[in-house]
Amino acid sequence: MKSTKIKILSVMILTVVIYIMILQSEHYLSEDLNVYKKIEAGEPFNYLIIGDSIGRGSGAERKELRWFNQLEVQIKDYSGSRGRRHLVVQSGATAFEGLYKMQSSPKLQNMDLIFIVFGENDRKFMDPEEFTFFYEKLLRSAKELNKGAEIITIVESPLKQEPFADAIKRISVHYGAKCLDMRIPFKESGMLTEHLTSDMVHPNGNGYRLYANSVFELIKKNIRNETDIANYPKPITKNDYFYLAEKADVADQKGFKSDIGSYVSRKPGDYLEYEFDGPIIGVNVIRSEIGGMMNVYIDGEFVRTLSTWWPFSRERHLYIASGLEDGHHLVRFEATEDVSIRNTSHNSLLQIISIIVAKEKES
Repeated sequence: MKSTKIKILSVMILTVVIYIMILQSEHYLSEDLNVYKKIEAGEPFNYLIIGDSIGRGSGAERKELRWFNQLEVQIKDYSGSRGRRHLVVQSGATAFEGLYKMQSSPKLQNMDLIFIVFGENDRKFMDPEEFTFFYEKLLRSAKELNKGAEIITIVESPLKQEPFADAIKRISVHYGAKCLDMRIPFKESGMLTEHLTSDMVHPNGNGYRLYANSVFELIKKNIRNETDIANYPKPITKNDYFYLAEKADVADQKGFKSDIGSYVSRKPGDYLEYEFDGPIIGVNVIRSEIGGMMNVYIDGEFVRTLSTWWPFSRERHLYIASGLEDGHHLVRFEATEDVSIRNTSHNSLLQIISIIVAKEKES
């Protein structure tokens, strides 16, 4: 009797061990699957959206009508697969800001699928060549962190500047990323822009349904065709090994006051100066409903005017210039009398935290 009990116990232990081994093998197999295989098998997957207001679904009447919410429902209904969403998005953002935010955000590894959604804002701050540089650097950085990830790039529906759309498509082809030109389904829908958008720019629920449907059809097509995911070839542009970092040391100032991690001014003519080395410069500011405007000078030459107005207080990472000569530079931020037409208050406030510069990666 005792011998029989021992045999039964041994069989039970062996069964448990085999079951655990099967579960582990399935787990490791799941980790080896690309996003298309995971969705086909009903496995969960991680996905990341790096983008602007359209990336974050602004304009949708309700949260469940944002494009990624609709897409998650379609994928779940298709195979039972659930997408775990991760967002690095900001209304009004450029690829430069997306790159800085991604490099500053923890835990963005182990993604199976990455969406990159920029272009409409970028054309306001940079030319197509500058956009190409930062867009490619963003895609490369995302792929470098997530070597097994598929990349889907989106040409936003309101983008009218063809050189920016061409840059997205050219970079996508080079890396094997899958590009969706959302201007096409908007046009082919036969619906008026005012019926697909909330403000003639941002899609509404109907517009985001076109986004979700287009992504879903692309995913199903790639599952059927057993399509390879994006790869990591040599860069198109001179994409040096650098990362974006902040520099807080002030070289000189007039009128700006130090206040809890930033320099603050309310008076036209006040200025703040930083010294920096290298070809890239941006600035970290607090944008707010009373945000003012400032002129930016590099080495004594006027570069651009920046507004720090925003409907609510938020730290932002604004692009200024790239392609500067290597070597030492001086940037000056000077408060102006002008304010944004959206600033309806009688206040004008500048809050500068630091500048953003390029640093070489250590080999």
